[in-house]
Amino acid sequence: MTPKRTPKPVRSHHLIALALLAAFFAQCCWFVYSVPLTQMEADQILRGVALLRHVPFEGLGTHSALTPVLSIFGVAYHLPQNPMFLDQFWLDQHRWQIRAPFLLAGLCLGLSLWYVARRLYGGAGGHIALALYAFSPGMVACSSLAGPQIFAAWGAFGLIFTAIATAHTLYAPREVILWNWKRIALMGVAVTFTLGAQWPLAWLLVVAAAFMLWAVPHRRGAALIILAAAVIVGLVLLDAVLLGNLKALGRGLSAIVTDFSTPVLSAAITPKILLRFFFDAVPGALLVLLPALAAWCCWRRTRFFGNTAPLVVFAVLLALGLCFSGSGARTVLFASLPFLLMFVAGVFADLVESEKTQAPALAVIFAILAAQAAYSVASLVRMYSRLPGS
Repeated sequence: MTPKRTPKPVRSHHLIALALLAAFFAQCCWFVYSVPLTQMEADQILRGVALLRHVPFEGLGTHSALTPVLSIFGVAYHLPQNPMFLDQFWLDQHRWQIRAPFLLAGLCLGLSLWYVARRLYGGAGGHIALALYAFSPGMVACSSLAGPQIFAAWGAFGLIFTAIATAHTLYAPREVILWNWKRIALMGVAVTFTLGAQWPLAWLLVVAAAFMLWAVPHRRGAALIILAAAVIVGLVLLDAVLLGNLKALGRGLSAIVTDFSTPVLSAAITPKILLRFFFDAVPGALLVLLPALAAWCCWRRTRFFGNTAPLVVFAVLLALGLCFSGSGARTVLFASLPFLLMFVAGVFADLVESEKTQAPALAVIFAILAAQAAYSVASLVRMYSRLPGS
């Protein structure tokens, strides 16, 4: 008779993570309640309806493949037959159902960020990463709107760290495909989210391949086979998302190359735009980025792979965001944010663990987190106060 398994006890770090996720969820609900459906969201819904009813729609293949489908997921059974009835009033009445998949993705990204940061940096790193995430205005906003940004961030984060984790399993001499089928499926879903959110993010596959080849130099062939299998799974799922529309899939894949362009902004204005973007999205992480970079450069302990990998991906996505035209550039830049949070959390976790730097590091990170939380909540209050009748 096999003994019964005793459930794992709920520890304090679980309760802290749960409280932070609850705070994030509350802010998102407040945002959904306060902000009516936007015209950009309405356009995504029209694309989804066109895809569902096999009606030609301009730009269906080159825009986000995933967002239109997810936008109509919660209202598919309530869609009127006549598109004329899809007016702003009808759409705004169903904004909770329309935005629900994106809110769920935001919660899953926060949980994924905490889990990976805790595995790499310990409890302090997990709490810092999740706290910065939970009170970041950009994360709250993009998790509460029907747009490609949050799935781009979740997909990119999942693709890179699943690839790294899968590569490390190859140190055991097991069969490549059968033993790793769960990880291949998970990486395939990440590929679907990444490419489905924004096609040019396919360039992250090169970064994932580089990390896998570096992690297991003695089994590079097996690593490439696993990545290729995950890409095939991702493309099959993308074809299913597009309801077998191979022309739309082909146009989207071609956008990986055709959207590439030389930077159109001047060297003088680019830093200002980037600073504005990151301050609006993750002000706390931006404020501590400079001291984190200084610590990474000066202190050898912080320059291990767990800290350096997210910094490399952040730099790559920053460069890609400047080299792709149109609205996709903003989505690519947004996909870099979880890696920025990971890097900052990893460096400050090392600083907190050192006796010499523990006190100042804790003072800085607590001050930043408190200021960012107050700023995020105050922004939501101001947003609510502008509503008619409030």
